[in-house]
Amino acid sequence: MKNLFLALFSLLLSSCSYFLTDHKNDYLKEKQEKSLDLPENITTRPIIDYYPINTLNPEKVGNEYVIPMPQQVFSSGTSNEVRMHKLGEIRWVYVETLPSSAWPMMNDFWVTSGFGVAKSDPTTGIIESENLGDSDSASKLVMKVEHGIRQASSEIFISHLTEVDGMWLRVEGEQNLEEKTMRKVLDYFATTPPSGGTSLVALNLNYGQKAALKQDDTQNSFIELNLEYARAWAAVDRALKEALINVNDLDREEGIFYVNFSREQEKGFIRRMFTGDSFNGDFKILITEIDEKTCKVTISAEEEEARAFERELLSEINQSLS
Repeated sequence: MKNLFLALFSLLLSSCSYFLTDHKNDYLKEKQEKSLDLPENITTRPIIDYYPINTLNPEKVGNEYVIPMPQQVFSSGTSNEVRMHKLGEIRWVYVETLPSSAWPMMNDFWVTSGFGVAKSDPTTGIIESENLGDSDSASKLVMKVEHGIRQASSEIFISHLTEVDGMWLRVEGEQNLEEKTMRKVLDYFATTPPSGGTSLVALNLNYGQKAALKQDDTQNSFIELNLEYARAWAAVDRALKEALINVNDLDREEGIFYVNFSREQEKGFIRRMFTGDSFNGDFKILITEIDEKTCKVTISAEEEEARAFERELLSEINQSLS
């Protein structure tokens, strides 16, 4: 018992000695370590700087830089919703789970589907079936698992391709198995309980979110959609309906929505007791095609008073995108 007491007393003295000693210059004793050598076959993603310092034309207030607002992130919820979408000839299954969690489930589906697996690449999210044709005409099913528009969501695409003169082309007509296979995927997600697991080799797929609220160099807010124009238009149209935003008029060819947006103004407690004023203004939403796979959504207010609510309207649309 005496030895135990002495040991505890010594430990207490050594701890007090450490905390009572000045450690402000301890960093001078640190040494530079060698850089970590990674194998050549490992691919690394570039580091994204969400708060870059504008060294070309920095805006300064005294000795401080103006830091842009961070991206807004919205959760898709915990409803585990699964549904099928169709836009023209394009079909896809939407599921509320990260691609790294959807990937192992799709691997299991493919193994039990009877198509066979010729290729499975978690870094690109692509699974290819074995040859479904004969020796004269080769064909295959190609599945692609991508990140959805919302946070923590996935989209699964399937293409039925056939080889013609050395090129892989989409199968046309009744021979196309895309819709039939897509419905099997939908049923598989609906009937298979989520395991809650995630694939470490497919974590790369979680970085492909398709919608983000950003700011340009002039501090103007916009939504960047990594979608082709037709789908970007449909996504914004659906988001406006989900957010219960009134659309007064629209022009699909020009990419314009004319909407009415209302909000209670931010007021103190005393002012809310005596006034019931609320904001109501008209806005123009413009969808601009940057390239074949990227669009930009901007908002302009028709009245000076409404300009303060442009980012709030963008936030509402961004939250409702799905």
